[in-house]
Amino acid sequence: MLYQPTRSENDVPKNAACPPDAVRVDPRLSATLHSDYEALQNDLQQANELAADFQRQLAGKSNDIALLKQVFEKTREDLGHLHAGIAALRAERHRLANEAMKGEAYKMKLASVTGERSRLRIDLEVVRSALAVVKEEMARSLHQRDRQIADLTIENTQLKQAQAEAQRKLAGSVRSPSPACDAPKAPQPDNVDAEAEISFS
Repeated sequence: MLYQPTRSENDVPKNAACPPDAVRVDPRLSATLHSDYEALQNDLQQANELAADFQRQLAGKSNDIALLKQVFEKTREDLGHLHAGIAALRAERHRLANEAMKGEAYKMKLASVTGERSRLRIDLEVVRSALAVVKEEMARSLHQRDRQIADLTIENTQLKQAQAEAQRKLAGSVRSPSPACDAPKAPQPDNVDAEAEISFS
């Protein structure tokens, strides 16, 4: 709005109805209006600058909001990944717990098998000892039997020789009679009767 200077007294028509005092203008009024106009111009400029600043702040806020949205989306994605990781960790924990339980079962089974092996080893040592004793007894029995067989063989051989000798003597006595056959026979020794009994046995 431009300032329009007031008209002077000479510009007022002569035939105006208003009195001369009413058309008079205060000379300080134009200075006041001019100062007010300058103040309004300054206020308008400051308002424009403030509006521009607000616009920049709004643009910055919009950027901040967009950045916050990005951060929120990234946080939500990370949260989803975190939940997936937690689920995977729980599954892994359950699997490891099962493996630990299997490991404990395997340890118990190994201890049982180890005890059974030790018991069987002791039984095997006892059986080996018993077998060694039996083997020794069998060897002793076989040795004794061999000695008995050898003794019986020798005795049998001696008996056969005695029998053959007795038969030869008996055959010689039968084939060659003595001239004095009518004479009374002399008593024969006891061993001849024994040899005869052996020959006929």
